[in-house]
Amino acid sequence: MSAEMARRVEEVAVDRWFRRPPALIAAMATEPTIGVTRAFVLQWTKFSRLFPRWVGAIMSNCPEPEVVAYEVENLVSEVVRDPAGDDNHYELLVRLGEHVGLSRTEIEAAEPLPEAADAFHWLWMQARNPDWLVGFAAVNGLEILGDRHLPERHDVRAGTGLAPGPYARSLGLSEDSLQFFEVSDLADAGHGKATVEILASFTPERREDEILGVLVESIDRLRRMMDAVWVLARSIDARTRAQAGMRTSATGREGLDAQG
Repeated sequence: MSAEMARRVEEVAVDRWFRRPPALIAAMATEPTIGVTRAFVLQWTKFSRLFPRWVGAIMSNCPEPEVVAYEVENLVSEVVRDPAGDDNHYELLVRLGEHVGLSRTEIEAAEPLPEAADAFHWLWMQARNPDWLVGFAAVNGLEILGDRHLPERHDVRAGTGLAPGPYARSLGLSEDSLQFFEVSDLADAGHGKATVEILASFTPERREDEILGVLVESIDRLRRMMDAVWVLARSIDARTRAQAGMRTSATGREGLDAQG
């Protein structure tokens, strides 16, 4: 494994994500709201549904048994059952959404935001590249952003947004409803480290800049998606506050009518 390439991969993730996290991720890591959680579920379920397709395309072009084994293990958590939970990641996301007021029908009927659709299309194009390393850097490279240990190693104070604690504190969600974050926080810490090691082991020195460029593009596209999800989250929170205000006003009028 190239220690220098591993260092460069980590620095890309830290510099382009953790030093200035997207506003949505910062909120998820500190004080998530109902809007933040609903918006995340509505859009990340789309990512979760497509992820196995992208990984399958990468595997179809990859001759490296070690990498294929890593991807198979990854898919088991995504579509069968996470060993640390009681269901797969998609179903755990739906469960989270239901606990913040969304129905399965609403979750599954929601359309991806334009920025999300653009990111998903680009990831699919990279995953289908005959050069598996390009697809791996684009798709699996994003798992590095879930490694909670990475910012700490670079003296950066930033969360991944996957820790369940803030959701329990801010929203009073139960342990059962937070399984998605619990298993993702655990899995991505390992997956992120493994992804760095694979990129550092299989990228030829002459191609390091190229593969790092793919990783940069992938992170930047995810950032644009998350910025759009942040706008959606604020809209949901504003609508929720307005509805709560209308209910309060209605209750107040009923009380005055009763007194009259």
